[in-house]
Amino acid sequence: MSTFVMSDKYPCFVKEVEKLGHTVISSDRIDIFPFPEQKHADMQILPIKNDIFLLNECTVLAPKIPKERLIFCNKKAGNKYPDNILLNFLYLNNTLYGKLSAIDENLLDYCKENNIKTVNINQGYARCSTLVLNKKAVITSDLSIEKALKKDGIEVLLISSGNIVLDGYNYGFIGGASGKIDDNTVLFFGDIETHPDFDTIKNFCIKHNILIKIICKNMPLTDIGGIVKI
Repeated sequence: MSTFVMSDKYPCFVKEVEKLGHTVISSDRIDIFPFPEQKHADMQILPIKNDIFLLNECTVLAPKIPKERLIFCNKKAGNKYPDNILLNFLYLNNTLYGKLSAIDENLLDYCKENNIKTVNINQGYARCSTLVLNKKAVITSDLSIEKALKKDGIEVLLISSGNIVLDGYNYGFIGGASGKIDDNTVLFFGDIETHPDFDTIKNFCIKHNILIKIICKNMPLTDIGGIVKI
């Protein structure tokens, strides 16, 4: 079983992940962030290879991560976009996708030192916006992500925007409302079956041998900031 960092805002989601046998570490509360994002793990922590990047503001989370794996951001996070997306980048197939004008310097230097390709896209919430099924298949509602990933030979299922709850905003993102809990299973936080593109999502998952597991089905599909394996 695995250890995951995730928001504890919705205890039922945490409880269900723990029932599956996994260990859950609560994400930090980043007070400087807009309220809806303050507990979002995909805004705070970014694993790459065997290393883990972390916001300086994650004072509660930091001691729970092995020191030898930990790399802090060079600068402090801000309360407005794009100063809140220092680590909101998608790492896939030795490539980092995201809004490079907002990237933390330590993360950018790490990519250069480790020969990780960087690709600029318009979407600043790159990781929030993307559900990675495997190295060859992703789901997103963002056109800039679709274009960049397709160019690199990745199959992309483009879904409609919206239909995902994120308290305080008009809607959330598919990446923040889901996450892989093992190689063959994707977890959805709330009832993905109510999404207008559910049948297409289900068939895409079947095509790539991914099992869909829904937790707390009595709740709407909810962007909680994803689930980050460490």
